Amino acid sequence: MKKGGQITVFLAMILLCVSALLCALTETARTAGARCYLRIAADSALDSVMAGYHREIWKRYRLLLRETAGEEELKEEFSRYFKGYLDAAGWYPAEIAAVSVDKIRKITDDGGKHLQQEVADYMEYGIWTLDFSQEEAAGMEDRLKEAFAVQEVSRLFEGLAGRALKLEKAVEDLNAGQSAQKNLAQKGKNQLSERDGEGFLRTGAEIQRELSKVSGAVERYRKEAEDLQEKLEQVYLQVREKLNEMTPGMQAAAREEYERYRSYTAEDGARRREIEELTALAEENTDLMKAVMTEAKDVLDYIDNWEGEEEEEPDEDALWRPVRNHMNGFREKVLACAHGTADKEKQSLLENVRRLAGDGLLGLVIPEHAQIPGEKILSEDLPSERKGSMADKGEGIQAGPSEDLAERLITVQYCSQFFSHFLDDPEPGLVCQMEYLVNGGTEDRENLKEAAARLLALREGMNLIHILGDSVKRSQARELAAVIVGASGMLPMVEVMAVFVMGIWALGEAVADVRTLLAGGKVSLIKSREEWQMSLEKLIDLGKNGRSDPAESEQGLSYESYLKLLLLVSDPKTLLYRMMDVIQDTIGREEPGFRMERCGVRVEMTVTAEAEHLFSPGREESGYRIRTKAGRGY
Repeated sequence: MKKGGQITVFLAMILLCVSALLCALTETARTAGARCYLRIAADSALDSVMAGYHREIWKRYRLLLRETAGEEELKEEFSRYFKGYLDAAGWYPAEIAAVSVDKIRKITDDGGKHLQQEVADYMEYGIWTLDFSQEEAAGMEDRLKEAFAVQEVSRLFEGLAGRALKLEKAVEDLNAGQSAQKNLAQKGKNQLSERDGEGFLRTGAEIQRELSKVSGAVERYRKEAEDLQEKLEQVYLQVREKLNEMTPGMQAAAREEYERYRSYTAEDGARRREIEELTALAEENTDLMKAVMTEAKDVLDYIDNWEGEEEEEPDEDALWRPVRNHMNGFREKVLACAHGTADKEKQSLLENVRRLAGDGLLGLVIPEHAQIPGEKILSEDLPSERKGSMADKGEGIQAGPSEDLAERLITVQYCSQFFSHFLDDPEPGLVCQMEYLVNGGTEDRENLKEAAARLLALREGMNLIHILGDSVKRSQARELAAVIVGASGMLPMVEVMAVFVMGIWALGEAVADVRTLLAGGKVSLIKSREEWQMSLEKLIDLGKNGRSDPAESEQGLSYESYLKLLLLVSDPKTLLYRMMDVIQDTIGREEPGFRMERCGVRVEMTVTAEAEHLFSPGREESGYRIRTKAGRGY
């Protein structure tokens, strides 16, 4: 039988094809497994990198931040962890070809939204209680905005009251000058009657000096009147912008105050005509005095140079009679129009309350024996100073934190838990941290003063709303205004002064409120009549003595709660960057050189690995690359 090898060859070819297919399938599966393994390795390596969060920041502030000196440090650390996985790859051997950092999302990026998110993530699982619900906070926010608007409007009208008082002072000065002319003219006439020529010349010189002042005094009055009218219109434009932040009742009150000033300026228009006539009268009297004094000198010269016999001495009375008659032509005019204020002491004491609340605020509201901290913030490269350059990097991410009320409430509550304030036990470093969040100044004293000023403005606005809604207090303010203006004053000036008194009264009560808060007491946001502390008598004493006693009350909101309200109505972006400032300051005191801008919240990286096919090693074309991306954030 003849033997052939076809079957053997055919079988060998089949086995070769089957083996090739099996090897190809195995290599395909291994390559897919390698890709999966490398992706897991990259994710795990980046997890290890992000596990290196800043321990002190977590301990103090419960924030997860990855501090890094830059991309090279991240690549080196990532490569070290990733290589550990490659060394244990087994069936998936590979070598690192390249590592790159695609993106480092820093805590300072995107307007502070990442800090806001981390705060929300922590507070979601924290144990805490809000001072007020979201619904209450919404109402309080509206009331705070109204209070600040009312306070600003009150200050605008108070400025007008100051101009009105300056105008009244200008009229008083004019009238004082006219009265001085009258008295001097009468004195001169008496001297002429007594044939005291030398005395008359001295008096005449004084009269001329008084007359020379009239034109300037009238011009000052005219300027004050015009400035008041112009300022009134400017103020009303500003008031109109604030009206939409007020309730209808407060809008009506603001318009009513404006009408009071308009009534005052309208009546001043009639008074102005009488005053402007004084310039022409002064010129007329000046010419008269020059002529009379010339005549008086001639008479004196005639008498001094007389050389006749003693029995023929001139009749001096006859010589002086024409001079007296001429002097009788001097026109005396004292203003008949109403002007000025009667009780200048009370007026001055009220004005002193405003001065004290401005220049000496801390001394006015800080309790006795309290220590005012003086620590300064480490001001190098603060995040808040560079926030303009830390804008959104693009890529579809909207820059800026959420302005949702719930988010802002959570952030403010976080601040009260992790940042200190004036009443807390002092620790090394910045003491008035919450006050810094309100103001952003460089030192504790400055921030405490500004926080107190903000609280003063808030309480002043709330107190003025209370006064305007209390008919009894409005009546008391008008009574005091009437006493200050007096019976000789203009009736509209009483209304202007009443507005001034109510504003100062609200301020005086606010001073007592802030002093109570800084002494550890509580003050209701909306006061009842029973909770009111400052009577008008105490207000006058405050202007005299410069002190007010804190009230003892367990009702209302504490100092910390009021700071939280101020933070609630502040700009979210500004607040978040100032929070970063405080964190950087605190950590930087222990770790010099620490910067929040070097702290990341998310890192995205790309790694490329080189590998060879298992069944064709050593060949140039047998190698291949696997690129994988990984991203991790807190």
